[in-house]
Amino acid sequence: MKFLHLSILLFLPSFAFAQSTQPTTRIAHFPHMEVDLDKHEIRIECQSLNPQMPLEFFCVSNGGSEHESVLRTPARPMHIHTALLMLGAKPGESMKYDESQKRWLPPHGDPIDIFVQTTQPNGRPLRVPAVAWMRGVKDHKPPKSFQWVFAGSRIMPDGTYAADTTGYIATTVNFEFSLIDVPKLASSANETLEYEFNPDTVPPKGTPVTMILRLAHPAQPDAASPKHP
Repeated sequence: MKFLHLSILLFLPSFAFAQSTQPTTRIAHFPHMEVDLDKHEIRIECQSLNPQMPLEFFCVSNGGSEHESVLRTPARPMHIHTALLMLGAKPGESMKYDESQKRWLPPHGDPIDIFVQTTQPNGRPLRVPAVAWMRGVKDHKPPKSFQWVFAGSRIMPDGTYAADTTGYIATTVNFEFSLIDVPKLASSANETLEYEFNPDTVPPKGTPVTMILRLAHPAQPDAASPKHP
Protein backbone atom coordinates (compact mmCIF):
# COMPACT_ATOMS: atom_id res chain seq x y z
CA MET A 1 0.00 0.00 0.00
CA LYS A 2 3.06 2.32 -0.01
CA PHE A 3 2.27 3.37 -3.56
CA LEU A 4 -1.26 4.31 -2.57
CA HIS A 5 0.04 6.38 0.35
CA LEU A 6 2.40 8.28 -1.94
CA SER A 7 -0.26 8.72 -4.61
CA ILE A 8 -2.74 10.15 -2.12
CA LEU A 9 -0.16 12.59 -0.83
CA LEU A 10 0.37 13.88 -4.38
CA PHE A 11 -3.31 14.87 -4.42
CA LEU A 12 -3.27 16.56 -1.03
CA PRO A 13 -5.31 19.77 -1.10
CA SER A 14 -4.08 22.91 0.56
CA PHE A 15 -5.44 23.00 4.07
CA ALA A 16 -4.75 25.00 7.19
CA PHE A 17 -4.53 24.24 10.85
CA ALA A 18 -6.83 26.32 13.02
CA GLN A 19 -5.13 27.48 16.19
CA SER A 20 -7.56 28.71 18.83
CA THR A 21 -6.82 30.25 22.21
CA GLN A 22 -6.20 26.67 23.34
CA PRO A 23 -2.63 26.02 22.19
CA THR A 24 -3.21 22.26 21.84
CA THR A 25 -6.13 22.57 19.41
CA ARG A 26 -5.09 21.26 16.01
CA ILE A 27 -7.80 21.15 13.35
CA ALA A 28 -7.08 20.65 9.65
CA HIS A 29 -9.75 21.92 7.26
CA PHE A 30 -10.75 20.31 3.97
CA PRO A 31 -13.76 21.28 1.85
CA HIS A 32 -16.88 20.19 3.80
CA MET A 33 -14.91 18.43 6.53
CA GLU A 34 -12.35 18.90 9.28
CA VAL A 35 -9.82 16.71 11.03
CA ASP A 36 -9.49 17.19 14.78
CA LEU A 37 -6.09 15.72 15.57
CA ASP A 38 -6.49 16.16 19.31
CA LYS A 39 -9.88 14.46 19.54
CA HIS A 40 -8.78 11.84 16.97
CA GLU A 41 -11.85 12.36 14.80
CA ILE A 42 -12.99 13.51 11.37
CA ARG A 43 -16.18 15.56 11.09
CA ILE A 44 -17.88 15.52 7.68
CA GLU A 45 -20.80 17.65 6.48
CA CYS A 46 -23.68 15.44 5.31
CA GLN A 47 -27.41 15.41 4.71
CA SER A 48 -29.84 12.71 5.74
CA LEU A 49 -31.66 10.58 3.19
CA ASN A 50 -34.82 8.51 3.60
CA PRO A 51 -34.25 5.70 1.09
CA GLN A 52 -37.11 3.33 0.39
CA MET A 53 -34.76 0.60 -0.79
CA PRO A 54 -32.70 -1.74 1.44
CA LEU A 55 -29.30 -0.30 2.24
CA GLU A 56 -26.13 -0.93 0.32
CA PHE A 57 -24.43 2.16 1.73
CA PHE A 58 -24.33 4.26 4.84
CA CYS A 59 -22.81 7.29 3.10
CA VAL A 60 -22.26 8.18 -0.55
CA SER A 61 -21.08 11.21 -2.47
CA ASN A 62 -23.73 13.68 -3.59
CA GLY A 63 -25.42 12.35 -6.73
CA GLY A 64 -24.29 8.78 -6.08
CA SER A 65 -26.46 5.85 -5.06
CA GLU A 66 -28.61 8.01 -2.79
CA HIS A 67 -31.62 5.70 -3.13
CA GLU A 68 -29.73 3.04 -1.12
CA SER A 69 -27.88 5.19 1.42
CA VAL A 70 -28.58 6.83 4.80
CA LEU A 71 -26.37 9.88 4.14
CA ARG A 72 -24.91 11.88 1.28
CA THR A 73 -21.99 14.30 1.43
CA PRO A 74 -20.29 16.87 -0.81
CA ALA A 75 -16.91 15.91 0.70
CA ARG A 76 -14.52 14.12 -1.65
CA PRO A 77 -13.71 10.49 -0.78
CA MET A 78 -10.03 11.11 -1.52
CA HIS A 79 -9.98 13.86 1.11
CA ILE A 80 -11.61 11.49 3.62
CA HIS A 81 -8.92 8.91 2.82
CA THR A 82 -6.24 11.53 3.42
CA ALA A 83 -7.87 12.56 6.70
CA LEU A 84 -7.86 8.95 7.92
CA LEU A 85 -4.15 8.73 7.10
CA MET A 86 -3.63 11.88 9.18
CA LEU A 87 -5.21 10.10 12.16
CA GLY A 88 -2.78 7.24 11.72
CA ALA A 89 -5.21 4.77 10.11
CA LYS A 90 -3.75 2.15 7.81
CA PRO A 91 -5.77 1.18 4.72
CA GLY A 92 -6.18 -2.45 3.79
CA GLU A 93 -7.92 -3.74 0.67
CA SER A 94 -11.41 -4.08 -0.71
CA MET A 95 -12.79 -7.54 -1.38
CA LYS A 96 -10.89 -9.46 -4.02
CA TYR A 97 -10.75 -12.87 -5.64
CA ASP A 98 -7.66 -14.86 -4.71
CA GLU A 99 -6.78 -17.07 -7.65
CA SER A 100 -4.39 -19.22 -5.64
CA GLN A 101 -7.06 -20.02 -3.05
CA LYS A 102 -9.94 -20.01 -5.56
CA ARG A 103 -12.10 -17.93 -3.26
CA TRP A 104 -13.18 -14.38 -2.47
CA LEU A 105 -11.40 -12.63 0.38
CA PRO A 106 -13.27 -10.10 2.55
CA PRO A 107 -12.23 -6.46 2.91
CA HIS A 108 -9.71 -5.63 5.60
CA GLY A 109 -8.03 -2.57 7.12
CA ASP A 110 -7.95 -0.64 10.39
CA PRO A 111 -11.35 -0.70 12.16
CA ILE A 112 -13.36 2.52 11.97
CA ASP A 113 -16.15 3.73 14.25
CA ILE A 114 -18.85 5.89 12.64
CA PHE A 115 -21.14 8.28 14.55
CA VAL A 116 -23.79 10.74 13.43
CA GLN A 117 -24.51 14.09 15.06
CA THR A 118 -27.55 16.34 14.72
CA THR A 119 -28.76 19.47 16.47
CA GLN A 120 -31.67 19.05 18.91
CA PRO A 121 -34.53 21.59 19.15
CA ASN A 122 -32.84 23.02 22.26
CA GLY A 123 -29.72 23.72 20.21
CA ARG A 124 -27.60 21.03 21.83
CA PRO A 125 -25.80 18.44 19.69
CA LEU A 126 -26.89 14.81 19.81
CA ARG A 127 -24.29 12.20 18.81
CA VAL A 128 -25.16 8.51 18.41
CA PRO A 129 -23.51 5.48 16.78
CA ALA A 130 -24.33 5.16 13.09
CA VAL A 131 -26.02 1.79 13.66
CA ALA A 132 -28.80 3.61 15.53
CA TRP A 133 -29.89 4.91 12.12
CA MET A 134 -30.11 1.41 10.65
CA ARG A 135 -32.46 -1.49 11.33
CA GLY A 136 -33.00 -5.03 10.09
CA VAL A 137 -35.20 -5.44 7.04
CA LYS A 138 -36.99 -8.39 8.67
CA ASP A 139 -37.06 -7.66 12.42
CA HIS A 140 -36.91 -3.82 12.30
CA LYS A 141 -34.34 -3.86 15.11
CA PRO A 142 -31.03 -1.95 15.07
CA PRO A 143 -27.99 -4.19 14.70
CA LYS A 144 -26.47 -5.09 18.07
CA SER A 145 -23.01 -4.44 16.68
CA PHE A 146 -21.58 -3.35 13.38
CA GLN A 147 -17.99 -2.90 12.28
CA TRP A 148 -16.44 -0.95 9.44
CA VAL A 149 -12.85 -1.08 8.17
CA PHE A 150 -10.67 1.34 6.21
CA ALA A 151 -10.46 -0.62 2.97
CA GLY A 152 -9.00 2.40 1.19
CA SER A 153 -10.39 2.11 -2.37
CA ARG A 154 -7.50 2.48 -4.83
CA ILE A 155 -5.70 4.62 -7.39
CA MET A 156 -6.74 3.61 -10.91
CA PRO A 157 -4.33 3.22 -13.86
CA ASP A 158 -5.39 6.65 -15.19
CA GLY A 159 -4.41 8.23 -11.87
CA THR A 160 -7.95 8.84 -10.56
CA TYR A 161 -9.02 7.82 -7.08
CA ALA A 162 -11.68 5.13 -7.60
CA ALA A 163 -14.04 6.18 -4.80
CA ASP A 164 -14.13 9.72 -6.21
CA THR A 165 -15.69 8.20 -9.33
CA THR A 166 -18.02 5.66 -7.70
CA GLY A 167 -18.98 7.79 -4.67
CA TYR A 168 -18.65 4.72 -2.41
CA ILE A 169 -17.70 6.22 0.97
CA ALA A 170 -19.10 3.86 3.63
CA THR A 171 -20.86 0.69 2.52
CA THR A 172 -22.96 -1.94 4.27
CA VAL A 173 -22.14 -4.60 1.66
CA ASN A 174 -19.00 -5.21 -0.38
CA PHE A 175 -18.01 -3.14 -3.38
CA GLU A 176 -14.65 -3.29 -5.08
CA PHE A 177 -13.87 0.42 -4.77
CA SER A 178 -15.30 1.16 -1.31
CA LEU A 179 -13.41 3.61 0.90
CA ILE A 180 -14.90 2.16 4.12
CA ASP A 181 -16.36 -1.35 3.96
CA VAL A 182 -17.51 -4.19 6.21
CA PRO A 183 -14.92 -6.84 7.24
CA LYS A 184 -16.90 -9.80 5.97
CA LEU A 185 -18.19 -11.09 2.68
CA ALA A 186 -21.54 -9.35 2.18
CA SER A 187 -23.24 -9.60 -1.20
CA SER A 188 -25.03 -6.69 -2.85
CA ALA A 189 -27.65 -9.03 -4.31
CA ASN A 190 -31.10 -7.62 -3.51
CA GLU A 191 -32.34 -10.81 -1.87
CA THR A 192 -29.44 -10.82 0.63
CA LEU A 193 -29.57 -7.18 1.81
CA GLU A 194 -30.02 -7.11 5.59
CA TYR A 195 -30.60 -3.48 6.56
CA GLU A 196 -32.75 -0.43 5.85
CA PHE A 197 -32.81 3.09 7.23
CA ASN A 198 -34.53 3.47 10.59
CA PRO A 199 -37.45 5.92 10.17
CA ASP A 200 -37.74 6.23 13.95
CA THR A 201 -34.28 7.78 14.29
CA VAL A 202 -33.24 9.26 10.93
CA PRO A 203 -34.41 12.87 10.52
CA PRO A 204 -36.28 14.07 7.41
CA LYS A 205 -34.49 14.01 4.09
CA GLY A 206 -32.12 16.94 3.67
CA THR A 207 -31.50 17.52 7.39
CA PRO A 208 -27.89 18.67 8.05
CA VAL A 209 -25.93 15.88 9.72
CA THR A 210 -22.31 15.59 10.80
CA MET A 211 -20.78 12.17 10.22
CA ILE A 212 -17.90 11.47 12.60
CA LEU A 213 -15.16 8.96 11.83
CA ARG A 214 -12.84 7.67 14.52
CA LEU A 215 -10.30 4.91 14.67
CA ALA A 216 -11.74 2.09 16.75
CA HIS A 217 -8.22 1.67 18.13
CA PRO A 218 -6.38 5.01 17.76
CA ALA A 219 -2.77 4.71 16.65
CA GLN A 220 -1.62 7.09 19.38
CA PRO A 221 -4.57 7.66 21.73
CA ASP A 222 -4.61 10.52 24.17
CA ALA A 223 -4.79 8.94 27.62
CA ALA A 224 -6.75 11.93 28.89
CA SER A 225 -9.47 11.47 26.26
CA PRO A 226 -12.22 8.83 26.35
CA LYS A 227 -12.23 6.24 23.57
CA HIS A 228 -15.73 7.15 22.46
CA PRO A 229 -17.53 10.48 22.53
